[in-house]
Amino acid sequence: MNMKKLAFVAMACMMSLAIFARGKQPVTFESLPQVVQDEIHKNFETEQIQFITGEKSFRHFVYTFSMDEGTKMEMDERGGLLEVSNAAGIDSVFVPQKIKEYVQKTFPNATITEYKYESMKQEIELNGKLDLIFDRRGSFIRIDD
Repeated sequence: MNMKKLAFVAMACMMSLAIFARGKQPVTFESLPQVVQDEIHKNFETEQIQFITGEKSFRHFVYTFSMDEGTKMEMDERGGLLEVSNAAGIDSVFVPQKIKEYVQKTFPNATITEYKYESMKQEIELNGKLDLIFDRRGSFIRIDD
């Protein structure tokens, strides 16, 4: 490899690292994609946003919202919910109906404090102690330690 190609490859690697090394950055509500703004307006009529951060992941841009009543939420740039949590319990609007029904039937006195969505599974946490794993269609798989 000649020196020009080597220098170009080195520069490209440094630029790529610089992009991903930035970490979380503060974001204003007005700079969010419209679909994300719409989801926030739809789901948080009473809670106010304390701060918003954004971070580029390998697949997409992730926005993290911290709300004044303790809710923390992550969304992708398409408005897709990735995670929501609140020690006092999360709003049931964030949890798929099939999962809510399973929890109500199996753990009637429990409160869902966290919900995570991943490509192949969904996970909820009950009362900050018990983790339940579901497939992407909402069918129960197992209790996770």
